[in-house]
Amino acid sequence: MNITKETQDNSTFSISLKITKEDYEPKVNKALKDYRKSAQIKGFRPGKAPLGLVQKMVGPSILMQEVDTLVSEHLSKYISDEKLNLLGQPLPSSKQQPIDPINDKVFEFFFDMAVAPEFELSLDKRTKVPFYTITVSDKMITDEIERTQNQFGKTENNEAVNENSYVKANINQLDEEGNVIEGGISTENTMLSIDLIKDKTEKKKIIGRKIGETFNLDLKKAYPNDTELSGMLGIEKDAVNDIKTPFSITLNEITTFTASEINQELFDKVYGEGIVKTEDEFKEKIKESIERIYSQESDFRFAIDAKDKILSKLKLDLPEEFLKRWIKVTNSDKELTEETLNKEYPMFEKDLQWQLVKNKIAEAQKFEISEDEIRQESRKFTEAQFAQYGLPLGSLSNEQMQTFIDKNLEKEEDRTKFAEKVIENKANSFIKDTIKLEDTIIDFEDFKKLYENA
Repeated sequence: MNITKETQDNSTFSISLKITKEDYEPKVNKALKDYRKSAQIKGFRPGKAPLGLVQKMVGPSILMQEVDTLVSEHLSKYISDEKLNLLGQPLPSSKQQPIDPINDKVFEFFFDMAVAPEFELSLDKRTKVPFYTITVSDKMITDEIERTQNQFGKTENNEAVNENSYVKANINQLDEEGNVIEGGISTENTMLSIDLIKDKTEKKKIIGRKIGETFNLDLKKAYPNDTELSGMLGIEKDAVNDIKTPFSITLNEITTFTASEINQELFDKVYGEGIVKTEDEFKEKIKESIERIYSQESDFRFAIDAKDKILSKLKLDLPEEFLKRWIKVTNSDKELTEETLNKEYPMFEKDLQWQLVKNKIAEAQKFEISEDEIRQESRKFTEAQFAQYGLPLGSLSNEQMQTFIDKNLEKEEDRTKFAEKVIENKANSFIKDTIKLEDTIIDFEDFKKLYENA
């Protein structure tokens, strides 16, 4: 086995890995004998076929399997022995020639590699990064309480339509004489929300109506939004302009939604039985929940600003040509175009530079990851999913939560992602503690503008 290195520039190089007969012959012979023992070859009992026949049948494929294994093992050993901090993975070189397993006795493989740049990371209080604390207004608390009341509200069937009703109705288009147009617009059991009717006169026509009643309604006046009306009637938006007459409405079902009252039943549904006992405690819990979400938003924004500040000072040079080749080789999207690659490469390069910085911090600080920390990240992921779908965490028992946490960690790649998140959080905390934070109080609307202006 012989490995030689050819440097191309400061960050990229090629290696030649030469495998001789002495390297692979013992392994190939053993593999052939093992195959012979169990091979089912017509005319011979298992293990009795001539070795020469076995060689002719499977010799080339076994040879290449053993050579591939040797290449992988010695390539990994070379990277480890040389302590190479690679960017991406080794790529086959353009120097590589086709391999002939039948006639060749010596096999030579060429690989291109790239190493991460060496750099010093100096963080101190001279580095200033803004940290935004988002204020929680009384209106936010009130709005969230109303959202929670609606989330746990209930729908009841009613005999008559009121201001808060939803109705299911058959709808038929009428002509100017008030007759149903044959082949005109017609729907069945279409949902209508009474509180969304804009025209007061049209709304009065439906208030108080009962199931089975039929009456006329000018839907264009009732629902002047063309997109909303086209969806309701199942027609193209442009066709709404052609509607000139009222519609016949026949009521099939009337329901009314009632928001949940602010009481112990609601507290228990949201936070678990007996956790919250008064309205003041409920408001405080709501506020804490909003603050927790905003705290995560603040940390996320800090990570963005810290990344920009630190990378602008470091100016890390990465081998663009090599990395673009690596992206093409490893990308699962076979339709990745040069235009898309060139457009997205700057973002990829920046993320890779930041990964190098986080790795530098983790190595210097000797970060360790515990099982509890990984499970905590899994728990946060579960809580975020429940929040996304508006599901109350209070409805989960501890055993159910543990089941979700375990499920998240079943796949090794998912476990790795949670571990990487732990490292990322530790790196961001280290940066936050080391540099100078420019504390800024900001409301949520102005905070959103930070992204709009980026």
